[in-house]
Amino acid sequence: MKRLLFCLPLLFCLHSFAQDIPIEGQKRIFFPYPMEKGWQTSVGFIATTLPLDITEEAHFRVPAADIHLLRKLAGKFYTDIRFNVQGVQNLATLGPRWATPLSKRMSMSIGNDVGFWFGRINVGGIKTRGHGFQNYPNLSVGYRFNKRILLTVRGEAIMNFGVQTEAGSTPVKSQYRFLSGSAYSVILEQPFAGKKSMTLGFRAMYTDYFWQTWTLFENYDRNLFFPQFIVGLIL
Repeated sequence: MKRLLFCLPLLFCLHSFAQDIPIEGQKRIFFPYPMEKGWQTSVGFIATTLPLDITEEAHFRVPAADIHLLRKLAGKFYTDIRFNVQGVQNLATLGPRWATPLSKRMSMSIGNDVGFWFGRINVGGIKTRGHGFQNYPNLSVGYRFNKRILLTVRGEAIMNFGVQTEAGSTPVKSQYRFLSGSAYSVILEQPFAGKKSMTLGFRAMYTDYFWQTWTLFENYDRNLFFPQFIVGLIL
């Protein structure tokens, strides 16, 4: 996060001295701007650090493969499709976006992602299963620098509902808040190699329930901080 913040002043300098390149044709996956073509794809990973309130002794980073796709719809609308895959537990989200330019360099989008997570773990002969739904209404604002560097700032609410977990054949009932928290992201996208681009981002989640901790069968009486690091290659 410190490195990311350190880079921001440098990007403003690049804006002043580099040749301007139009946004059309630039590869992007998070930057809020209407799409020109049918599909855009990114592959990478997300690493989430669990807080000490959960791990008690040491911080643990939980990695997950990140597959991200955009599909152009009519006009300024497109669909955002995303998969976070760990094997034993996974999350799929799907939602519409409406994006529009605000000025020559700034643009914004609003959207709403519906997510379904599910997991299954077999330890010591005990099968633990869980699944649930989440909702992420979101707002993104983007700024386009020269040198094809794109900066996106995003805020989203985390809504949690439909959680069902079982330990063996015994259902586990817990109370979960519908509005469980919020998340805030800072994301950079820029050309990387050949015709590809790279994504580097940081997402700060403040929530009393994070789907990757479903095996604990509990929620917390306050929001905890879950930092996420995002790395992706836009194909």
